[in-house]
Amino acid sequence: MWWPETGFSLLRRLRVEQARALLYDAEPHHAVMLACDLLVAGVNGDAVVALAAESVRTLPVQDANRCLAAVTAELSLAEPSLATAVELITADTCERILDRSIPAEVGTHRLYVVGHEGSPLDDLLPAVAALAGRLEDDLGGRADDDLRSRLDALARTILSRLARQ
Repeated sequence: MWWPETGFSLLRRLRVEQARALLYDAEPHHAVMLACDLLVAGVNGDAVVALAAESVRTLPVQDANRCLAAVTAELSLAEPSLATAVELITADTCERILDRSIPAEVGTHRLYVVGHEGSPLDDLLPAVAALAGRLEDDLGGRADDDLRSRLDALARTILSRLARQ
């Protein structure tokens, strides 16, 4: 399929949501907004239109997964391998940590994906667990500046390793 000029970022976002649905669940808000962006870019199949018409506030997770699967089928996107799905979700999480679009508390727990079966980053699971332990046990679930700095450093390390693969 031809992707418009901004298509590579749209394709990456679509692949991340597809990976998220494979390992966990798609994020309804992200899935609907992605479908809207696909429409704006000229990708306007029936499944894309149907997902874009959903409410970001009321779309159930199961329906988001189903609609996203219909979009990826419509666009002939094969399901990613387990290792690829882990890499996509991990990179997206690290980028969100670094740009502060998710709180450190959320990002810390989302990085547990590095320990998922098939992960090429499973050796980093102890570092993630140490940060999560400090967050929960020492800080009562609220990140401080030191934890944010350590989390940022881990996110940069992960992105660097992913770039070298």
